[in-house]
Amino acid sequence: MKNYPRQIFLLCSGLTLLLPMLASAETANTESFVNTLTESGSCGHENIGKLQYLQNPDQSNSYEVTVKTIEMHEGKEKETLKSFHIKAGDKKHLGCSLSDVMPLTSYKRVIVKEAQ
Repeated sequence: MKNYPRQIFLLCSGLTLLLPMLASAETANTESFVNTLTESGSCGHENIGKLQYLQNPDQSNSYEVTVKTIEMHEGKEKETLKSFHIKAGDKKHLGCSLSDVMPLTSYKRVIVKEAQ
């Protein structure tokens, strides 16, 4: 005899646990900033990393932008905050998303604060 009721119960239970996590992840990132983080080119180990930039598309205003860098090295995460003054229409190089030195270190950057 098939266990369809059991499978449906397990599926519904999984969705009940997963959906609130997805909703909270979406609401955490709803704040929008004028400045953006962009990636281009290649860098790092075997050129699989991306060059990361902070870009101000506003041609009239400069900003003070705080960027959180999440560094992942040998399974351990380290977070740092750094503020940048970025002029109107300017672009600042932040670094590569991947190191060149073994053991490899990856970098994820997120804007956390912005003020004119």
